[in-house]
Amino acid sequence: MKLVVTNPQNNEVLDELQLTSKEELFVLVDKAKEAQKAWAQKSLYERSQILYHFADLYEENIEALTRLSSLEMGKPYSQSREEVAKVPQNIRGTIEYANHMYGEVMPDNDSDAKGDLIFTRRVPLGVVGCIIPFNYPIELTLLKLIPALIMGNAAIVKAPSSNPLAILRMGGILTEAGVPADLAPFIVCSREACTEAVVKNPKVDAIGLTGSTQAGIQMMKDAADCLKPMFLELGGNDPFVIFADADLDEAVEEMIGGRLFNTGQTCCAPKRFIVERPVVGELTEKLVARLRTVVRGDVLDPRTEISTLISESAAITVEKQVQNAVSEGAVIAFGGVREGAYYAPTVLTGVTKDMSIAKDDEIFGPVFPMIAFDTEEEAVEIANNSSYGLNGGVLSKDIMRAFHIANQIESGTVVVNGHSAYRHIDQGHGGVKMSGLGREGISTSLEEFSQLKNYVLKGAFR
Repeated sequence: MKLVVTNPQNNEVLDELQLTSKEELFVLVDKAKEAQKAWAQKSLYERSQILYHFADLYEENIEALTRLSSLEMGKPYSQSREEVAKVPQNIRGTIEYANHMYGEVMPDNDSDAKGDLIFTRRVPLGVVGCIIPFNYPIELTLLKLIPALIMGNAAIVKAPSSNPLAILRMGGILTEAGVPADLAPFIVCSREACTEAVVKNPKVDAIGLTGSTQAGIQMMKDAADCLKPMFLELGGNDPFVIFADADLDEAVEEMIGGRLFNTGQTCCAPKRFIVERPVVGELTEKLVARLRTVVRGDVLDPRTEISTLISESAAITVEKQVQNAVSEGAVIAFGGVREGAYYAPTVLTGVTKDMSIAKDDEIFGPVFPMIAFDTEEEAVEIANNSSYGLNGGVLSKDIMRAFHIANQIESGTVVVNGHSAYRHIDQGHGGVKMSGLGREGISTSLEEFSQLKNYVLKGAFR
């Protein structure tokens, strides 16, 4: 079966690919299982040198990967460049951290273990399925792939069907660096094939997914019979609480920076703007004025700030969600226009805390719902009245109040004096509630993609 990859900006055909069938994928998993045994036998030093070489080769391809990623997903060039260019630091940081992970020796404080030597090591899980989303394809591939490989695992990398080309090119660079092709196959396949040959397959020992909450729930059900670990970074409907004492011009820039990056297609972007009532009108006016200056243009133009969504169907989904908010009483104060895969930045006023958009209707596009609050308690209530809990943000000149609110927001990360679309490379990124399981980042991924093993030598000190 053929997959046609197009540029969502103009529907230009970029490539045609052959999808990997379910039967072929089963074979790839078997080969990865065998390749993993030899890879795990390599010393950490040997694996490190190969992956350092990959980082060097990757840097030589930053321009090509940036351009290809922009074309196939409609992400503005400057934003693709930011994603692609910071990856080598993450690769090398992960390798360095792996080289400084130490085991432990247990004390002989148990009467039944007198004189015994007990120590620990981190060992591989086996074969890891890496399910990659469309929105940050390069970064989110390597945030799973490198920790998996450095810890001695094999990795099956499933690229998104909408924009697989940059990921597949990166797979070629990995092989050129010396990683066996059987150890880390990069594939494009149907959801059914992935479910049967990867998620349900007992030979796949763990799954790392970045995607929707619905996808995560279904994968957990599909993998339940195998009891395999699942590392899930899922949806979010992040609150951004803005108090009346905040600098409103600063607030607008934070709102724009957080919500419009990647045309609003970011899991941890601010998606609910919870504003103290006395300034909600003024802030809305300033926001609309600023949105009028946002540059829409060709994705390869470095000046472009916003472009199309990943597909026309994605834009239609956003359009329907905005229409649903209007049907519940919201008012379109700006925007609300769709042209093919493009959905204009849109400001919704009159949004109340009981509306779907104020709770669990996560909009993956450039939409700003303005929700007024009167008290700190109400702000916290609105922020937490969601099944999601990925990130959050608070803006106030009163730093003590800001931290007081941040401490009550139910999320994996809270940014004080800024929007929630924040992810440091070392940070253990992940959510609470329905936003996922586990943490991803240099400080946490190596433990997620390995397991603790105890070794006991009885009578060592008798």
